[in-house]
Amino acid sequence: MRKYFSHAFKITNKSIILVIPLIIIMTVISAYMEFVNRMSDTPAEVILALITLLFMFGAFGAGWFSMVKAAVREDSCSGKIKSVSDWFKVLPAGIGEYFLSFAGVSLVFSVLILLSAVVLYKLGFLLFGALDFDPVLLKQAVISSEGMKIFIESLSDEQRMRLIGWNFLLIFAGGLYSFITLLWVPEVMYGTGNPVKALWFSIKKIFQKFLKSAELFLYISLLYFLVLIAGTFLMYNPVTYIIAMMMNFYFTVYFVVLIFSYYEAEYKSDSNSGSDSLRQDGLCG
Repeated sequence: MRKYFSHAFKITNKSIILVIPLIIIMTVISAYMEFVNRMSDTPAEVILALITLLFMFGAFGAGWFSMVKAAVREDSCSGKIKSVSDWFKVLPAGIGEYFLSFAGVSLVFSVLILLSAVVLYKLGFLLFGALDFDPVLLKQAVISSEGMKIFIESLSDEQRMRLIGWNFLLIFAGGLYSFITLLWVPEVMYGTGNPVKALWFSIKKIFQKFLKSAELFLYISLLYFLVLIAGTFLMYNPVTYIIAMMMNFYFTVYFVVLIFSYYEAEYKSDSNSGSDSLRQDGLCG
């Protein structure tokens, strides 16, 4: 597995242009959410905004993941990307080919999150009881660190234990969900464009090579945690804040490249393209 970890850094550094679409979409989504927050007053407007977001994520996912796939193939299989213009030819081509698939992924993902939230709420209520916190203090806790401090100090010992229980439940559920969907996107890109079938096939692939999948997931989780901790310490200064944001974008690209590289090597080994040496190392699918 170590060869995948190090090789993904090489691809990420070589294809750092992949950061640009991430920055653009985050800026657009932030501006759009601010607009929706100000202008959407009726249920119909909120539904329209959600549908628009679904299409936005579908278009972005189709184009950006196509670029990631091209980056992995370019590095390991002697692709045809030679300039910036070549990169941005991949983007619209990917949208044209995968838009419906990733719009479907966005929809299925949203439905699964809603269903999971219902199940988790019922399970958490059964195990730990209701979250009967002061809504005003809870809102302030989300807004600022000082509000969070006040909120924590306002809790009784019983409420704190209940909150800890809910946190562990959410962390466990989030980790489990992330693990079983680890190969979902590559399966859409390399396998079937049907998002439901792709999810099912990707879960089967995870358990076919469970130990490798678990090692990959644990590595990504640990590295993500370290990046998160480092970013927390860098958020309090304007200059270091920019560094923290760029670090987050870089490792987002790295994680996705790593997953795609792993998928290509482990599940696309029957491809007849690529160099012999890389194919022998499991890096050219």
